[in-house]
Amino acid sequence: MKAWVIGLVVIVIAGIAVYLVLSGAVPGVSIRPSAPSSQVYVFLTDKPVKVDHLYVTISKVLFHREGGGNETWVSCSLAGMTFDLTQLVNTSQLMAQCSLPNGTYNIIRLEVVNVQAVANGQTYNCTLPSGRFEIPLEPSPIIINGTSYDVTVDFGAVNNVVITGNGKCIVIPVIHASVKKHS
Repeated sequence: MKAWVIGLVVIVIAGIAVYLVLSGAVPGVSIRPSAPSSQVYVFLTDKPVKVDHLYVTISKVLFHREGGGNETWVSCSLAGMTFDLTQLVNTSQLMAQCSLPNGTYNIIRLEVVNVQAVANGQTYNCTLPSGRFEIPLEPSPIIINGTSYDVTVDFGAVNNVVITGNGKCIVIPVIHASVKKHS
């Protein structure tokens, strides 16, 4: 009889433990599926060229989530990729595939760590005014709720490369981002 009582107590305690884990009452322990997310594919493109090559190294791609203040940026995994924008005229290249949690996103941020221009066989290390770009998503913010999107960032940089007489290079791009919802 004593073994029967002990067995019953063990089953009751195990049942309570399972209930607490499933209900989320145990901090840091959950077996519930994570919040749904959608895929956002980020592409890069550019306009016709005035330089032979324009190499841009982008270290981060982030999306701003509305309603959470300035600190609500969701990062996409990107390992410092370098793009030659002159090769992206009339075409685009996948820059990042992002898995974003449900919400409304209104701005994409690209953090740029290096820009080099090649003109007439000469390589120039270029300066970029801010080192990052924050581009509004057009024509309207994207609403992530299980739907995937393509976001194409048109850098427009190769027509805005200024090489000064003393060998300095400044890039002042006019950037916009267009959004296409997957059907």
